[in-house]
Formats: sequence, structure tokens, C-alpha cells
Amino acid sequence: MKLKNIPNILSIIRIILVFVFVAVFFVADSPVWALIIFLTAGATDIVDGYLARRFNWITNLGKILDPFADKFMQCTALICLCIKSFVPLWFVLVFLVKELATLITGLLVIKRRSVVVVSKWYGKAAVCLFYLAIFICIVFRTFLEENPIVSIIMFATVAIFAMLAFTGYVKHYSVLKKQEIEKGTIRKVIK
Repeated sequence: MKLKNIPNILSIIRIILVFVFVAVFFVADSPVWALIIFLTAGATDIVDGYLARRFNWITNLGKILDPFADKFMQCTALICLCIKSFVPLWFVLVFLVKELATLITGLLVIKRRSVVVVSKWYGKAAVCLFYLAIFICIVFRTFLEENPIVSIIMFATVAIFAMLAFTGYVKHYSVLKKQEIEKGTIRKVIK
């Protein structure tokens, strides 16, 4: 095994954990253990990202596998939680629409091979808030059910921050694309 494949192996483990999460959540009917699996998957994401950047173990497969594993786990967890009324349907719909828009934008960015997709602080913050919200909605479910306004505020905050992060990425890559076009135009003029 080549060391540079470790981040990809962690992404594959994260994909497998999606199915474990669903089984534990529904078959074992254990939201707390499902939460532990969800947080473990999040930890593998942090580790594989660190290893890929620290040792330059970045592969073309990893560029696809890593975000797929993240989104697969996040979307699956949300849908499962919505089915059992842990999270409101409107939040799931907002999140899924945002992820679809992110996917389309990402595909457009990847098409431009000279642009490298990089995580920004606001994207990481949005993911941290998302994980925190999932943690709170499982661990403090009774409290949230008794205080629906707290639940609404929490999920609205996460949704707003996720949309702001998405907007930040669109703006960032629009600027990069514009710079790339300007450089291409200058090169053509010089030639």
C-alpha cells in the first residue's frame, strides 16, 4: 500500500460508515451510537484532509472521493434524522438544495483544470456548525422538542451560515475565473 492512498482509504471508510450509521440508527434504534459513528466519520474527514495537505498526498481520485464521502454522510444523516423527526423538513430541503447548487458549481470549477478547489475558513466553520447542530439535536432532543423556538433559531442559523459559505465560495471562484480569463486574454495579445 502506498502512503499517499491513506486519505483515499479514509474516504472509503467514511462511505462505509454511512451504511453503518443507517443500520445503527434504524435497525438498532440507537441515535446516540449513530451520532458516535457520524462524529467518527467527521474525524476521518479531518485526518484525511490534514494528511493530504501536509504530505501532498493529493490524488485525482481523492478530489472526487473526499467531497462525495462528506456529502453522502451529511445528506444521509439529515434524511434519517428527518424521518424520525429529529430535524425539520425545511432544514433538510434547504441543505439539499444548497448541496445540489454546490455540486453544480463544483463541477463547473473542476472543468477549469487550472483552478484548484480549496476549503476556506467559512466553509469549515459552516461544516462545524452543521456537526454541532446534529450533535445538539440528538443529545438534547427532548429540550428542543419542549422549546421549538430554540430549534428553529439553531437550524436557521446553520442554514444561513451554510448559504453564506456557499455564496463566499461562488464569489471566490468567480474572481479566480475572471483572473484566469484576463490572463488568457493577455497571453493571446502577447502571442
